[in-house]
Parts: sequence; C-alpha cells; structure tokens
Amino acid sequence: MDVIIIAGLSNSGRSQFGILNKVVKDGRVMNYANLQRYFGIQPNPVLSDFSTPYLAGIYLYSFLSRRGIRCGLINFLDKEMEQFQKLLSQSPKAIALSSTFLTDIRSVKKVTQMIRRLAPEIKIIMGGPLVYNSYLLYQLRNGDYDTASCTHDYFFLNAEEYYYKDIDVFVIEEQGENTLYQVIEAIKKGRDYKKISNLAYYRNNHLVFTGRRAEDNSFTEDLILWDQVPDEYLSPVFPMRGSRGCPYRCRYCNFSPNRAFRLKSAEIVGQEIAALAKTGKVKLIRFTDDNLFLNFKKVEEYCRKIMEVGKGMRWSSFIRANSISRESVKLLRDSGCISTMIGMESGNKNILKEMKKEDTPERYIETVELLNQHGISTQLTFLIGFPGETLETIEDTVNLINQFQHQGPAINEVSVFPFILLPLSPIYSPENRKKYNLQGHMMNWSHDTMNSENARQQAGELFFKVKQIHCHYGVEELLMLNAIELKKVAEIRSQICRAEKAQDSPQHIEELWNDLKKLILSNNPGP
Repeated sequence: MDVIIIAGLSNSGRSQFGILNKVVKDGRVMNYANLQRYFGIQPNPVLSDFSTPYLAGIYLYSFLSRRGIRCGLINFLDKEMEQFQKLLSQSPKAIALSSTFLTDIRSVKKVTQMIRRLAPEIKIIMGGPLVYNSYLLYQLRNGDYDTASCTHDYFFLNAEEYYYKDIDVFVIEEQGENTLYQVIEAIKKGRDYKKISNLAYYRNNHLVFTGRRAEDNSFTEDLILWDQVPDEYLSPVFPMRGSRGCPYRCRYCNFSPNRAFRLKSAEIVGQEIAALAKTGKVKLIRFTDDNLFLNFKKVEEYCRKIMEVGKGMRWSSFIRANSISRESVKLLRDSGCISTMIGMESGNKNILKEMKKEDTPERYIETVELLNQHGISTQLTFLIGFPGETLETIEDTVNLINQFQHQGPAINEVSVFPFILLPLSPIYSPENRKKYNLQGHMMNWSHDTMNSENARQQAGELFFKVKQIHCHYGVEELLMLNAIELKKVAEIRSQICRAEKAQDSPQHIEELWNDLKKLILSNNPGP
C-alpha cells in the first residue's frame, strides 16, 4: 500500500458550533433509530447502523487511485482504529490527512497523536481548508489584518513545535490534489519531495515554503469512478459535490477566500448520480454544495437530468430561497428532492442586508410554503449575533419562524448557530472590525450591540420561543418513515425537550415519554 487517507474524526452526532436542543437518553441522541432501540424495536440496520462518510476522503481515494496510487481510506479515525491497524500492516509509505472537517490545530493534534501512537515513523502529509487558510493568514501577518487574535488556531502563525511536529509536510495549495500525488510518488520512489511546489515544512524548527504553482484540477477529468470505490465506503445517505467555491460573498462566511467558483455540468452530475444509483446501496444523495441550485435555470437543468438518470433516487441539497418558484418547486419534487437546506440566517431585513444575503423575510415565508405544499421538507439555519443584532432583531427572527404555515406532508427543522467571527470572512476585515467595533475572533467576540456570550444564550433560548419547528436529527429519518409521521414524533420530542429544559414534574415528562412510546410502537406494529 502506498498511502492511507484519513478524512477526520466523527462528530458523534453533535454539532461543533450549533446550539442543539435535542432529546438525549442514556448518553444517546434520540434519533428515530435510537428511539426504536430504546422501546425494544430492532431498527432497519441498513438505515440505522451507518455514518455518512466524508466526501473529501473518497474524492482523494478516487483521484489518487486512478493515477496508480494504492490507497486505503479511513473516514472516522476514532471509530475505525481497528481498520487503521489492518491498513498499517500493509506497510504504507505515507498518510494523507485532510483538514476539511478539522477546524483548528488542536483538533488536528488529536488525530496526529492517534496516528503517531501506532505509526511513529510514517510520513504524514496534510492539506485542505485549514492548511490553506493558515497559509493565507500567514501572508497577512505583517499588515493591519488582525492575525494576532487567531494565532493559536492556525498553523504557521502558531509556531509551537507541539502542534506541527507530527506533520512532515503541508500542502498549501487551494486544491492541492496534484501536489499530494507528486509528494506520494516521490516518497514511494525515495526521492526528495521538498523541492515540489506548493509545500510548507519545518527544517530545524524554521518554517520553509516551496514555490507556488496554482492547480486547476478538472471536475470532468477527475470524476469519481464510483464503480471502483469499494462497497464498504458507500452508505444509504451519501454525499456528492457539484461545485467548487462560491459566487456569493456573505459577510460572515470564509468558505471561498481567493477561490474561483466552478460548477459541474448537468451531464457530469448525471453521470455520477447514475453511477451511484447503479451501486444499489445509495438511497439518498446529499449534495454538499451551497450553490449547485443557485437560480431557476440551474434548478431546471439539474432536476431534469436527475429525472432522466436517477432511477427513483431521492436527494437533498442546500438551495437558495430565490431559486424557488411555483415552476421550479415542481421540478424539485418530481426529481426526488425530499429535503432542502436553506440558510435564512435572520428574520430582520436590515441584518440580512448587512450580511449581504440578497433575500427577504417575505420570500422566506413564501419559499417554505411552496416547498411544504409539494411535500418537500426543510432544514433552516439561523445565525444569532451578527453585528447590528439586538434583542429586537432576534424577536424578528422568532416572528418569522412562527409565521411558517407547515402545510402539506413535510417537516420543517431549524438549526441555530451563534455568530462566529471567522478569519478571512469579509466581516473580519480591518475596515469592518473598526466599523462595528469588533473584538476577538471565532467563538469569543464582542461588537457594538452584542457579545458572544449573549449570542449563545439567545441562540439557546430561541428554540423555546418558536412553534411547530423541530431540531434536525438526520435526513435519514425521512427514509425511515414519512414526513407526516415524523412530524408527530418530532412534536413529542420537542415537548420532552421543552419540559426537561423547564424542569417540569417527573410525572409530566414520563407521560410524554409514554406518548412517544405509543407512537413509535404504532409505527412498528411487529409481526
């Protein structure tokens, strides 16, 4: 074996940044499968005993394999240590670690420590968004950009040997796949890889960068060959990517600094969907893109292709509210869309304008109504604490959510996030920090109208101020029972969560659990 690819760690069903108000019993989040187990029902193992894999690892597996590199893949190192040891027995030359789902150097250190306990000598190559952003911030360190506040979160800015000593070389290119391939080839053949472009490494504790050469890897040429991906890496709910970068510049987001926006053609998306459908194992495709369905034209183009090749495949995706019309929503429904994720962020017009969201509360209401009427569920995200946020603007968000009518066979779920002051986002710029009196970074900040502690408190309380809106426990629940029945389950779960939060009487909480048990058993009558 040439390389083991490690995509990251599991999130154990918990959001890293969101405020979760979910029902937990015996240390387990009570999604539908765990409710079945709790009440003595054996859930469908196909839909309950899996974790949706990270696409980054599978993409690298396909990219390298088609170039003759022999690969092993670990999606969640903490859950797959036994498999990791089996792969190590095949004497790999290197380990490629993705930072797509590792957000700071401390989370990376957890992974590298786990690796080094079993593989103290194997070369570790690391790349991905955290490394690229670290490189960008390092280039800004001597100007008026505030890199001091985020030094402890990023490589290169943070010069502590403890954090970088396990990593032999960093890939600092935005894409970086071809650079990774060159490094692995050099290690295989015993050549010096430190002359390859787009790398960073430490020599005698001094940071060294090699020359930069931008990559432009083709979506078409590097289409994942799904028929060559081992069955063990597939799951019923499976991620797929149709774009790279972002054409929008929402001011709270650092998703696409200095990144070009690229879309796969409908023909290429169709080829991938057809291949996934052919596996027989994938039941629902989850598009990971914020921007695949970015306007009416693209909704029509992609939906018609999915109808042509999908063979009844169901899917979910992020989608912009202004891409939904009475015509496009029918295409979404007919092509198999069962759930849409919409970043609404606020119910206040001025906050939306400050965020550069290019949407309105009125459009949000119309969008949810259209989707629900056509049986399409929603996952709606809201951001609490953006500069200008006050208790009054938060109340506008509560009022917006309470105006949703919840018509039709669909369920609406909400995820609430406190504002995160992300380095490299537009709001983090020196001009905006001065304009809003922004201090701090990431989860600890303050500005003229709010601070992070207030935002976390208000985000936690928002769930208890809204009606008929539920937490998201996983899109696979919509494969396990229909949305009408799921709404009934979700309503009792929400009542339990509220009752526990309010410290209601044990008798009342027990009555709610009994109601939930009756509902779960009625959905699973047995032989």
